[in-house]
Amino acid sequence: MSSKRKLFKAVLENKVVERVPVGFWFHFFEDELVEATGNEALIEQNLNGHRRFIEAFDPDFIKLMSDGYFNYPNSNIRLGASEASLQSLQTIGPEHPWIVEQVNLVKRQKALFKEEIYSFYNIFSPATYLKFLLGSDAAFVEFVNSYSEATIHHVLSTVANDIAVLVTKIIQLADADGIYFSTQNIRSVSETHIFENFIKPNDLIVLDAANLAEGVNILHICGFEGAKNRLEDFVDYPAQIINWATAVEKVSLADGHQLFPNKVVLGGFGNTTDDLIFSGTKAAIQNETEKIINSLGDSNLLLIGADCTVPRGISLEHLEWVRKAAINQAVVFE
Repeated sequence: MSSKRKLFKAVLENKVVERVPVGFWFHFFEDELVEATGNEALIEQNLNGHRRFIEAFDPDFIKLMSDGYFNYPNSNIRLGASEASLQSLQTIGPEHPWIVEQVNLVKRQKALFKEEIYSFYNIFSPATYLKFLLGSDAAFVEFVNSYSEATIHHVLSTVANDIAVLVTKIIQLADADGIYFSTQNIRSVSETHIFENFIKPNDLIVLDAANLAEGVNILHICGFEGAKNRLEDFVDYPAQIINWATAVEKVSLADGHQLFPNKVVLGGFGNTTDDLIFSGTKAAIQNETEKIINSLGDSNLLLIGADCTVPRGISLEHLEWVRKAAINQAVVFE
């Protein structure tokens, strides 16, 4: 077992570690929503992005990016579709190119590793895939409100079962350690009803499949573009590692550690061009790293990273400053 894999495993087991592992990631496409299915040039672009990042930063653990595969491929799901057509919606099936290509992509991404490290493939909530397909949060809410609850349950469970097949194959066939599962509350006057009735049950279909496949999974409660979430809604989600937008939610890792006891917490740094990780000095970034580590007290359930993907133009030196501070802090504790 490589030293970095051993280090990460010790965190998962709440054992004393020689230092805190550090992980950051960013998109490799200018537009991650571009469609890569069947496009080898874009698939190579995804792989080349991982290759350059791995060679330059040598991460402690990695989120494998699904850039190019954000678009769930079922055009039958649309506003204006008839109730009957949505009620007869079927899964895309395990051999659909969108699924097969992602499994192969993970295999090719993992082949780029310099050493064996924990890897987590990016997967979205079934509701998020629908938001991408429909165009926005508002369109998703309109979609939910335009049909019977039975129809919406059928549509979302159909999507969820396709994603469950995908994550099972990624873990069992492509040998990813688990998934980085991105979900969130939805901005709507009826958000509580929508979350409890439609989002959460289908999130659990995917996470249960990942756990059944023996994955170690990261729950990412996404604060993209300032979206706020009710973190308490996610406390019983079956994931081993929890990541949320500390800067957006104003909930520190230490506070979140109380909300998610016995779970590994991941993050600590804001992820925008206005945040310290992007524009801060070496001293400021390293001081913040030390504060994050100290804030958890004697808990070993900590991974340092960001609220979400960091900006594409970030200097990798800034990320290395974080890791060096974590190493130096470990020396102080000895």
